Amino acid sequence: MKTLEGVVALVTGGGRGIGAAIAERYANDGAAVVVADLDEANARGVADRLRARGVEAESLAVDVREPEQSAAMIKRVVERFGRLDVLVNNAGVIRVRSLLDTSPDDWDHVQSVNARGLFFALQAGARHMLDQEPMAPGRPSGKIINMASIAGRGGRKLMAAYSASKAAAIVITQTAAVEFAPRLTVNSICPGPVGTDMWTQIDREWAEHEQRPIGSVWEERVRAIPMKRTETPDDVAAMAAFLASKDSDFITGQSYHVDGGLLML
Repeated sequence: MKTLEGVVALVTGGGRGIGAAIAERYANDGAAVVVADLDEANARGVADRLRARGVEAESLAVDVREPEQSAAMIKRVVERFGRLDVLVNNAGVIRVRSLLDTSPDDWDHVQSVNARGLFFALQAGARHMLDQEPMAPGRPSGKIINMASIAGRGGRKLMAAYSASKAAAIVITQTAAVEFAPRLTVNSICPGPVGTDMWTQIDREWAEHEQRPIGSVWEERVRAIPMKRTETPDDVAAMAAFLASKDSDFITGQSYHVDGGLLML
């Protein structure tokens, strides 16, 4: 039996990068998957690929900055599948700015998705999960996985707004874990530099700020990883699969570094 057989999973920001890799991994492990993304075409593309393999999959266009859209998202998933077992709050954005150059718009743009959006999506998912029957006798009735970052573990040059938003994700995770135990487990994942479109943006904006060659910031980060290779979305998806599975039923309130040893606490 596959580890997520019979599980219904929802992944926000699932149209590309880490979110798409998590959706693919969940499908491989037997779950029905709902891919939610601001970019409807990207979400539909991932869901179409899964359906072509015989997976039960749906796509939703959702802007998590709007709490009512998150509430509607959860309602649609439950109407379609009857329950929601795993919610992955993966949607995220970044702007690379010096602290003094960070504008109110920069701050609000990042917080509105990474902190506010995550919080209200979690809230909407938890409202339903707390009232549904457990996945099996003795098991939680739902699992929530938030995408944080090692940037949320401390201050980062040129990343004040982003680091603050990911620190918020970690604290929201811990608070929800305490409030929702033992009915739900709530954990977060803290990736390091992952080879995605977001890191392409980080590299470009950081290099422009410091008048460095494009690609040099990324290369510098990868050289510092003790495991001596680039982190991939699949590395993060593997942790997301564990946290969604029965093997993690006694784990809650934790924030796992998946970074090849880059940050050790």
